[in-house]
Amino acid sequence: MLGALALPTFALALGISVLTTYAPLLLGEATSSAGAIGLAIGAEGAFALFLPLVIGSLSDRTRTRLGRRIPYALVGAPLLVAPLVILPFAHGYAETVALVSLFFVGYFVYYPPYQALFAELVPSSHLGRAQGWQGVMRGLGLGAALVGGGLLLTVWTPLPFVLAAGAVVLATVVLVREVRGRERRLAVAAAPAVPGPGVFRLIRERPDVRAFVAANALWELSFMGLKTFIVLFVVKGLGESVGTATAVIGVVAGAYVVASFGAGRLADSVGLHRLMHAALWIYGVGLLVGAGFSSLGPLLVGLPFVALAGAVVMTLPYGMLVQLAPPGAEGAVSGLFGFSRALGAVLGPIVVGVSIDVLQPLFPATNGYGAMWVAIGVPILLSLPVLAALRREEPDAEPVPVAPLAARDELALAA
Repeated sequence: MLGALALPTFALALGISVLTTYAPLLLGEATSSAGAIGLAIGAEGAFALFLPLVIGSLSDRTRTRLGRRIPYALVGAPLLVAPLVILPFAHGYAETVALVSLFFVGYFVYYPPYQALFAELVPSSHLGRAQGWQGVMRGLGLGAALVGGGLLLTVWTPLPFVLAAGAVVLATVVLVREVRGRERRLAVAAAPAVPGPGVFRLIRERPDVRAFVAANALWELSFMGLKTFIVLFVVKGLGESVGTATAVIGVVAGAYVVASFGAGRLADSVGLHRLMHAALWIYGVGLLVGAGFSSLGPLLVGLPFVALAGAVVMTLPYGMLVQLAPPGAEGAVSGLFGFSRALGAVLGPIVVGVSIDVLQPLFPATNGYGAMWVAIGVPILLSLPVLAALRREEPDAEPVPVAPLAARDELALAA
């Protein structure tokens, strides 16, 4: 059951990675400015910032025959599929911006209610394991996009986009079939007598939630900046082929998947915050070291180790947020999670693109693209003081229950 619940994570990661990785290559034919490319990928998502907040809270109060969360997946899926299919055939900068904007709308309609299912259906003792499953699926989606997508792109440009759209459709069908009845039963069993606090009350009254939103935005900013410009760094910065870039990314994606699987189980044992703190130090310092690389050899040696720490950073955040969630507010906190990711997704490509343009004279050996590592490493280190606001006494702290465990025993056994 946990595998079926995590399957849409693979499809969503595949779709957004194909879009954010290969749309810049298409845009590179229309403009030579890294800032303009970053703006095209990031700025159109700005108006979608409010969607996770609205959709997440609405899903807490939605009552349909399909359950609370599933209707949003059914609405969001077509909004994801259409831009993926049409984008490779688009001509012009404005048309590309419009299609990517539609994709982000669909993504943030789909994702917060879907993510809330983990808070509802997974017991607190399995949060790390559940996030590990999501991390594995996210890593597989990222690897399929960056490795397989690069190969498919040489066969037929629209092929990776079309296959990503098909994955979204298939994963949504599986989610509806496997979760629909179970979500309705468990939502009723776990529902509190009084509705949980909404988004604005959580932000106003909970400094720990505010700290999480800030930290997660910094983590996502770094990750989105890396995804958007890693291929351009290898191709234009190091002078290697797209095929070589694909191989490099394959090594990183493999490390990511392995680390994601182990991170979840390890977090259940040693604590989410302890593991996250160590991973942030390794990841942030490792990214900054990458700014000094101007050839492929050192990159291949160091990047897998940095990817291991990065996988932990991208796997555990939602489990940390779930521990802060009051009963009945699963959708609201998932909306805040989506909002913080959207904020990072918007800022990441823009910050990194502008940094490459501005700092280009400092990195002549890589045509300015070495600045990417500085732009994505600094936010990771800046998040360390913010993480301190989220610390709990471990292992003595008792997690905040997000639903009665009796209502979720079936899924716990299946995990």
